[in-house]
Amino acid sequence: AATTIKAEAAIIYDYDSLWALRIQPGFPENEYQKAIGRYYRALFRAGVNVDIVPRGADVSRYKLVLAPALHVLPDADAARLAAYVRAGGVLLADCRTAVKDESNLCHARTLPGLLAPTLGIEIEEYESVPANSSYRVHGTPAFAGEFSAVQYADWVHARTAEVLAGFADWHLRGYAVLTRHASGNGTGWYCGAVIKEDAFYDQVIRQLLRDARIRPLLTPPPGVEVSVRRGARHELVFLINHTEEPQTVHVPAGMTDALRNCAAGERVRLERHGVAVLRRVRGAQKKSVATAMKGKSTKACSTLDV
Repeated sequence: AATTIKAEAAIIYDYDSLWALRIQPGFPENEYQKAIGRYYRALFRAGVNVDIVPRGADVSRYKLVLAPALHVLPDADAARLAAYVRAGGVLLADCRTAVKDESNLCHARTLPGLLAPTLGIEIEEYESVPANSSYRVHGTPAFAGEFSAVQYADWVHARTAEVLAGFADWHLRGYAVLTRHASGNGTGWYCGAVIKEDAFYDQVIRQLLRDARIRPLLTPPPGVEVSVRRGARHELVFLINHTEEPQTVHVPAGMTDALRNCAAGERVRLERHGVAVLRRVRGAQKKSVATAMKGKSTKACSTLDV
């Protein structure tokens, strides 16, 4: 009661783009959901709640907006996203962004169209990467790692954007894969390839969260879901183990096990498919509770295997 999920990040999900991409030879059916899923799963692994919103929604309350494969992008929606970034938001766009208008007709302009000033890039050409093939991708000191581009590649010129990763193969050398660009008070990111490795998207999300000043409450081990519900006086942290193996989660100090009414300690052990609900008092209420408990001992859970 009196709590709700208040996500600071959002992913745009657009049915027009879904339907338009289904006829693209390089994007078989359901490729749009896969594009969404690459970022959604990375946010899941980071322990961050995310809302799914339609194209054209008011995103001003979010610190971070991701718009994967936003193939259909009317001018009015592009203008709203550009204004969101100028006002301080962090936006990520990727492959096939802003190709079509609301009538599914190609915009008569160089990609990414009206978002070019926001992203600081220009896309000269694009291609589908043949099945069972890949292109090598080099990270920079600001984005370390070696990765593989599969399925699709944009030929991105970084006009005013910072290049964080680029192609290594000879015919694409000099074209960017991942860019970052300051626009007004915010930041526009662009990813111009489908990357095989999950580690690439995990690193992207870490840096996006840093830019957006979103601090996850905790970092879960693989396969453990974190969902935070907040209210005026307290927040509840749900931990769900989706794996067949026990998992140990390191949690912030001062939390209690809401199901067993005892102190949680610094580690929670979840049995396979186990669930825990932790409570933490917030703000002024936290101070009043601390004052009332001064000099008193708090019962600790004997074990916290749930």
